[in-house]
Amino acid sequence: MVSAGIQILGAALGILGWIGAIIVCAIPIARARCSVRCNDSMLALSSDMQAARALIILSIVVGVLAILLSVAGGQCTNCGEDPASKTKVGIAAGVMFIVAGVLCLILSAGRPHTIIQNFYNP
Repeated sequence: MVSAGIQILGAALGILGWIGAIIVCAIPIARARCSVRCNDSMLALSSDMQAARALIILSIVVGVLAILLSVAGGQCTNCGEDPASKTKVGIAAGVMFIVAGVLCLILSAGRPHTIIQNFYNP
């Protein structure tokens, strides 16, 4: 069983990552409003931008679920009395934080790849 301090540290880092994903989701919206050209619809965006938007929203949703599980699976809470089940819930929360991070990683690697491809193949 992991100490409560390490669990709290992991949950805090996961929450910071989740806040970062929300910021990543909000920044392109602010940039799009200042753009010269106007998209009448969100569906007018390219397919890679739509996929990126879906990935970041999915990452935020998975992050919310991971935060809820990390609170429920923490040693400092009274949700569930069985230590074995709390351990499993804590591991599930950690895996979900990793999945949310990988979704953001795919997002940050996919868009530059498309930009570079379009640069070399006009």
